[in-house]
Amino acid sequence: MDTSDQAPATPALPVNLGWALATLLRTYQQQVEAALTGLPGGARGFLVMTLVERETCQSQAAIAERIGLDKTILTYLLDGLEKEGLVTRTPDPQDRRIRHINLTAKGQKTLAGLTRTVEGVEKQVLARLAPEEAAWFQRSIARAAGLDSDNSRPSGQHDSVEICQAALGAGEAC
Repeated sequence: MDTSDQAPATPALPVNLGWALATLLRTYQQQVEAALTGLPGGARGFLVMTLVERETCQSQAAIAERIGLDKTILTYLLDGLEKEGLVTRTPDPQDRRIRHINLTAKGQKTLAGLTRTVEGVEKQVLARLAPEEAAWFQRSIARAAGLDSDNSRPSGQHDSVEICQAALGAGEAC
């Protein structure tokens, strides 16, 4: 009997999505933390820097909410990143309680290098897949998370960018 046309055998015990994602995430987090040694906050610091680069005009409160961090923890992360010259905090001219976070030139250069490092970790973590499967998986998980190009900005993001630009002046970076 020729089995080449048959679908692969299903595992005896189906794998729960949560279990598979948690296992993959643990491996990813361990390897990313090891790769980002020396960056204030490690993977969290990288996440903050990536968000600041990706989404214009982020206040501390907006960043904390977007990535699900306690504001106090974010403050400590930003203190470390700022001390290393990677980010700046600029007071909002209309509300001095609000601080807008921006990458410095050093922060942009550092983030570019760290991004390449993390991409290498991603390749390692997904090495069990063929390259085209890994690319498909990354596109699919981004889409499932609502992070694909059509959904890359949270609702209301464009409004907050316009508000920020109006508050800081149209020619200034937020």
